[in-house]
Amino acid sequence: MATFTTYAEVLRPDHPLMKNYARATKARPSRHRPAEIEQAMRAEPGVALGDVLRRTGGVYETTTRLTPKSREDIREIAELTSDDELLGVSELPEVPVSLEHLRQVDPQTRIVVGYRLDVNPAESPRLRRRLALPPDPRITLHFDEVVFPDTPGRFWGAMRRDKSGPKTGARSTAPH
Repeated sequence: MATFTTYAEVLRPDHPLMKNYARATKARPSRHRPAEIEQAMRAEPGVALGDVLRRTGGVYETTTRLTPKSREDIREIAELTSDDELLGVSELPEVPVSLEHLRQVDPQTRIVVGYRLDVNPAESPRLRRRLALPPDPRITLHFDEVVFPDTPGRFWGAMRRDKSGPKTGARSTAPH
């Protein structure tokens, strides 16, 4: 069954956004890119937890916008599976994200807020065709989106596939 979840997490050095940021800060400016693109590439990713808390009046909850493309994908899967809850999500311009688990985190810590859609193969035939993926019943698709705060239209997205079928490297039950 397709699942939609939101998340807020501390932005660590191994996060793909941080890796991109590190590469961008080392790269030389290109005369082929407009200045605003160069500046955006070098902007530190995420947002300080304290800034989010100021914006929410100290409430450990925020919202994140859903991109139009994500809303379309969510609606498609909701209609395919007759999932009314997922269909309701597809109609929202933004969704709430809990920050409760970050209560003990320093307010200067940078965080990333996003959402994830996990779709199994039975639920995503049209979506899989559009992505040119083979019809493998063991593959689950995971879509991550992080919408940049205060910047309409900017987001980071990633898709990954997990083969959740039988494990080939299972432990042996033979005595040692």
